[in-house]
Amino acid sequence: MNTSIQITKDTLEKLKRLKEIIKASTYDDLINELINKAQNIPDTMFGIDKGKIKKISKEDRIAFREY
Repeated sequence: MNTSIQITKDTLEKLKRLKEIIKASTYDDLINELINKAQNIPDTMFGIDKGKIKKISKEDRIAFREY
């Protein structure tokens, strides 16, 4: 889903320059990079538990069902 936001020409020029500096392929990538840096989320944290979390089995669901 695409959307539009209103920004000043000055802000657009700053985003264009920053996009080149960071070498982001899209403005969406640039904005997400800025958000991650603002939230101090290191890239290495994404997918940290990948493969470690097992699927919930039928037995697990039955064992934890409240009666």
